Order: sequence, then C-alpha cells, then structure tokens
Amino acid sequence: MKKLGVFALGGLLVAALLSPAPAQGIGASLSALPSPAWQTNASVQGLAVANGKAYVGGRFTTVRPPGAAAGTSETARTYLAAFNQSTGALDTGFNHTLNGMVWAVAVSADGSRVFVGGDFTNVDGQTRNRAAAFDTATGALVSNWKPSVSYRVKALAVSGSTVYLGGSFGLVNNVARPRLAAVTTSTAALLPWAPQADNDVYAIDAADDGTKVYVGGTFAAINGTPQWAVASLDPTDGSLQAFPAASAVPAPNPGCTSRVKDIETSGDRVYFANAGDGGGCFDGTWAADVASGNLIWKNNCLGATETVTVVNGWLYKGSHAHDCSYQGGNGFPQGAGRFLLTQNLDTGELGPWFPNTNTGSPTAVGPLASATGGSDLWVGGDFTTVNGAGQQGLARFTNTGPGAAPTKPAKVIPVSYKAGQVKVNFQTVVDNDDITLTYRVLRSFSNTVVATYTADSRFWNRPWLSFTDTGLTPGSSQVYRIEVTDGNSTLRGDYSVAVTVASVDAPYDQQVMADGPTAYWRLGEANGTANATDSSGQGNTGPYSGITLGTPGVLTSGGNTAGDFDGSGRMIGQTVVSQPQNFSVEAWYKTSSNGGGKLVGFGNSSNGTSSQYDRHIYLQNDGAVVFGIYDGSTRTISSAPGTNDGQWHHVVGTFSPGSQKFYLDGVLLGTQNTAAAESYTGYWRIGADNLGGWPNGPSSAGINGTVDEVAVYPVALGADQVVTHYEAR
Repeated sequence: MKKLGVFALGGLLVAALLSPAPAQGIGASLSALPSPAWQTNASVQGLAVANGKAYVGGRFTTVRPPGAAAGTSETARTYLAAFNQSTGALDTGFNHTLNGMVWAVAVSADGSRVFVGGDFTNVDGQTRNRAAAFDTATGALVSNWKPSVSYRVKALAVSGSTVYLGGSFGLVNNVARPRLAAVTTSTAALLPWAPQADNDVYAIDAADDGTKVYVGGTFAAINGTPQWAVASLDPTDGSLQAFPAASAVPAPNPGCTSRVKDIETSGDRVYFANAGDGGGCFDGTWAADVASGNLIWKNNCLGATETVTVVNGWLYKGSHAHDCSYQGGNGFPQGAGRFLLTQNLDTGELGPWFPNTNTGSPTAVGPLASATGGSDLWVGGDFTTVNGAGQQGLARFTNTGPGAAPTKPAKVIPVSYKAGQVKVNFQTVVDNDDITLTYRVLRSFSNTVVATYTADSRFWNRPWLSFTDTGLTPGSSQVYRIEVTDGNSTLRGDYSVAVTVASVDAPYDQQVMADGPTAYWRLGEANGTANATDSSGQGNTGPYSGITLGTPGVLTSGGNTAGDFDGSGRMIGQTVVSQPQNFSVEAWYKTSSNGGGKLVGFGNSSNGTSSQYDRHIYLQNDGAVVFGIYDGSTRTISSAPGTNDGQWHHVVGTFSPGSQKFYLDGVLLGTQNTAAAESYTGYWRIGADNLGGWPNGPSSAGINGTVDEVAVYPVALGADQVVTHYEAR
C-alpha cells in the first residue's frame, strides 16, 4: 500500500493529512473475515480448486456444516471431499471412499481432472495405489488413470500433459523412481523423467512456462549431486539446472535443519516455504526469478511455513510465525504470532491481512495447505478455530463484503496544561485487513470534526497520534471522542470526561504528562529509596544502584530534587519493551566531569551490562553530547564539545522510521535519515551501560554528574513540544 507523508501536528509526529480520501476497506486482496465453509473432523493436507469446486484431502473421515459443533450434523467423507467454490457447501455428488489418507491434490490445466496422492491403495473398491484421478464434470473416478506407486505420494504438480509426483516411494509401475516420477495426464503412462532424490520430497511445482520443475524436501542430493532441500530440474530429462537462489536455504548443521515444505510458481517468479528444526533456524519464505534462478528476496520470520499461494498480487502464507522482529517496524516481535499472513510479492514484507487460526492435533501446526480459484483463498490444516470462532480443518476467504471493521477507539483523556488549549493524545487501532485508517477528532456532544488524520497501524505496532485544540475560551468545558473508518465501517469511541480549559500554563511535570510519556522518572525520591517511581502511571519502576538521591534538581520550584550518578550508577526500568521504532527520550543533566559516559538509553539487559544497546544519549570525554541509533551501523548526531560546564542542559532524541533528530537546550542539532532502530527486546535505562563500538567512546561507562526529569515517549516529539519543555523549567 502506498505510504502517506508524515508531518508534525500538535507536536507529535504522525502519518497525517488533513481531509484525506478514505482508506480502502480491504488493503490486500482478501477480507480477513472468513466466508462460510463446511468443516472437517480432522486435518486437511491437500487442496485444489477447479471448475467451481474446491477439492480437499487429508486425515478427515467426516465433514459438517459451518457452525456445527464437532460430532454433530456430520456426513461421511473418507479422506476426500469437494465443496462449492462460491458457497463453501458440500458437493453431495462427489462422494468416494478411500482407505488411506490424502496428502496432495492437483488439477489439470483445463480443470477437467483432479489428481490426488497419498497413502491409500483403494478407491471405491478399486485398486489405486497411492494416486488417483477424478473427472471434475461428473465427479467419477477415472477408470484408466491408475499408476501403481510403491509408497506415499506427498506432492503433485501438473504441467501440460504431465503429472509430476514426489514423495517417499521407490517404484512407479514397478520401475525404479526414487521419490520423483512423471506420468501422463491421460493414461498415467510412465514418462522417462527420472531424477533421483536421496530422501523425501515434500513439494513440487512446474514453472508456468514449463521450462523448469522445482522440488523441495529433506533430500541432500539429486542425481548423486549434493543439493540440499531444493532443486530446479529440467522438465524433460530431470537433470539439475543452475539455481543460485537455492543458497537461501541454509545447509544443515546439528542446530538447524531447514527444508522446503511448499512451492508456488506464478508468472516469472517462484515462491518457497521453509520449515526449520532448531532455535533460529530458517522458517521463512523466499522468492526467485524463474529465468535466471536468482534470489529476489528472503523473509526470515521464525515459525515454520507450511504453505504459500499467490492471490491477486499478494503471497498468502500459512505458518506458525512467532517472531518477525528482524524486519524492525515492519515485523512483529517474539510472541505476537499469526498463523495466516500475506506478503508483498516484490519485497516479501508483511502486508495488511491478519486473520488467525489456532492449532490442533496431531501436528499442532495450524494451516497446512492452501489453494485459490483465482479470487479466493482456501486454507486447510489442523486448526479448530478461525478468528476465535469454531471452524475445523477448512476455511475460505474472499473479497466479498466490506471486510473486517476497525476496532473501537479507546476513550480519550484530554488535558489542558497551557492557557486556552486542550491536548488529545490517542492510540491508533487495528483493522485486520487494512493497515491505513482514517481518524477524526470530534469535539463536544455535537461531534464537530476538529482534526482528521490518516495513519498506519498493525497489531504489533499501534502508533500514538495527538491533536492540540487551540483558541479555546479559558474556563470553558470540552469533551472529545475519536472516530475511525476504513472506508466501509466507521466506529466511534466513547465521550471523554469533561476537561476545563486552563487559564494559565501548568508547571513542567504537567507539560510532560500532557505529551503522554510511557515512562517518566523524576528521580525525586529521598536518598536511600530503593526503586525509582514511574510518574507516567505505566508502572515502569526500577532499582537504583550507585545513585545519591535528594540533590538539588533542575526545576526552581516545588522542592525538586535529582540524582547524583557516580560513573557506574544506573537505574533500569523493569518493563520489557519490544523494538521501539517510534519514540523520544528526554533528560536533564549537569556535569563537570571529563570522563563522559552514558546518560540514558535502551539495552537488552534488565540487571547488568547489555550486549545489544542503542537509542542512547551519551557524553564524550570533551563534553560533546551524542544521540545514537544502530541500524546496522552506528548513526549519531552530536553537539559541539563543552556541555560538561557544570550547567544544566536539556536533551531530547527522537526517532520515527526514516527520521532521527537530536535537540540540545531546545535547539535542533541535526536530522538524519535512519531507516530503523535495531530490533531486539530491551529496557529503558538511566546511567551506565555498554558503549563498545560507538564513536568517541567515553572513559566512563556512565555519567558522573546529576540527572533529572527523564522521560520516554511512544512518539517522536515535535520541535514545539521540545521547546515548551525546555522553557517550562
């Protein structure tokens, strides 16, 4: 989806445009709301769509209507069934009895035949050794298509007049065909295509132009040549073709075995799904150019990928992805998983589609197979729910209807800390099939629109937006609410409590609170206090170490006190934070030391020295103050030397993807284009921590001086907010 420009409005950096065109109701090509479909009583392993029907194979022995609980309203279907593509209803005319599981389903190019492979040896009382074909017009078993395969057929692909088979077998029609074979679509006559794989084949597909056959699995050699997990083969003689993109799959080692589970060819590209055993082993997807064999992109999300299907310009995948944090702000952190996702065909980045399933027995994986009839997506697996509602084994997604609605905006808490002004901070919401949403700030019970924004949000990244309502009558009472729309569905949050418009500017701490910090350590406790109080209300407290409290602070009123740091002293907030990509970090400091040291920053240790560390502000030995972010290299903005002059100084570092800024004493020192801060889970820290590898590293690990009023915000503060804080001292 096209990205919108960003600018600061009311002080917070937001993706916003006044009076924008409405966002689409569906950002990708399919709704995240499933359309009605029958269910199965056990997992689905193979899928194909042809001539208005979805053909489904797997472990199941019965099927039932949507909404029916397990064990009710069941109709016998042993390992194979067909459903109406438009309605999801059971095709009652397609009823066959197999004596073993179906693992793979494929259709002929003209849609006239559907081929199935698996463990069965009998269909409707007739011998069919692990492969069979059915006429899609009549539903009848094809009488003269009966290859004899010696063991499991796990994968099928059809190209022209050829059916390619992959699996665990050794013989086809009593001729040696170790795990790979080809037969004709018409009579199942064995073809001379005879590549040899030394271990199981899980996936097979032919390029749309017929020039290549791609195979994947757990093999280590093809035709005696080392070739781990994936290969490109000649469609006629089965010889290995050059395929440089195969390097995307790591060679196996004792801690990692990654194999290809599914292959999808589409036009001039081919897409692969990988599953790995071992911590951090490659579990993601990758794309290659058919003509050159070169790698186009690789997505390293962790969580085994079982199936991929291209639908209307997006790559839909079924996996148990649980950590896509390597992508920075464009990927979710460990634990925030989704079993269904979509990816951009050109880049592999995650797209705007976030339905979900659970997992079930026996594989406990979730989605295992998928297919499309052109404008829909059928998903099969071991799941028993879709989007939290009961739906076992099979799901159907289409582009009909308005799509998923955004969630209801939260009730806002407006504040008025400057004369004649009210500030409204609010967090964006999630829409499971549209990233970009339109927000309106409504004032009073007449619901007057006073601001309109557009902003991108995802379930793992919900930025905050802000509006400052100016020119209001001091002493008047105002209420606000937030409205959100995806272009089809519109929801309004509840009215706020009434706020009285201020007549005079509020003190410093209230100005900070008006900007919505997620952590605010005032460092004003009495000496000997064990833990820092988080005045933001978010509960991010942390232990003091090497800090003397109760010394005079930066503020001239209210008995403000601060903390003296000894060069190794620190306070570490104990709330874990995942890869913040929109933030500001603010502090006041005073020092005469020539040893420099870290003032405040982000690190991956909650109680010691961090091994990952950035988003920090530190002093060089000469008193220059530095704001640094790591995006693969150390990106810094620095002041001139000399801030170690024994005077109070105010620093604010801000970041949103693409924009890193640093302010000293209310003045912008510099801006640079930094794509993304390093992706890791960590803790906001004050004082000493690692600075290894950073430019002009100081002699001291931490500042030797006085620190006060440290705050962290979930947004990039604007220049007006920074100046307001500086001048509010």
